[in-house]
Amino acid sequence: RMPKPPRPAPPAALPLAMAIPGYGIAEQVFVGGFGNFLQIYNYVITARILLSWFPQAQGIGALQPVFAITDPYLNLFRGIIPPVFGLDLSPILAFFTLNVLTTTTASIGKELPPVKVGGGGTSMKNKTNKRGFFGIRLMN
Repeated sequence: RMPKPPRPAPPAALPLAMAIPGYGIAEQVFVGGFGNFLQIYNYVITARILLSWFPQAQGIGALQPVFAITDPYLNLFRGIIPPVFGLDLSPILAFFTLNVLTTTTASIGKELPPVKVGGGGTSMKNKTNKRGFFGIRLMN
């Protein structure tokens, strides 16, 4: 007797974003471009945090764009998380928010697996419910 093949994982166990989709050029440009922007912004915030260890860095003219780009974003979180023992912990929430945006951007166009529609009646028996671009429901 042959063993049974393994059952597929339930949808809850599957990762939310498996790959950046390739449905169209516009989608690739948006998803890839925005993802790259978020990654670069993450690096700039990291540089800003490292520069905060050197107070004289704010006086260097070449570094002013780093402060100008990152301070408005970090100030959003400085009002939420106060400094603890002189340490500014707001970048933790800022990095978390950027991580959520990056994950969301990567999963925007992912197509979900088909789901059966209907309560078992004969009229809806062979219909499947698919979600395509931006989660729009597709019936076939």
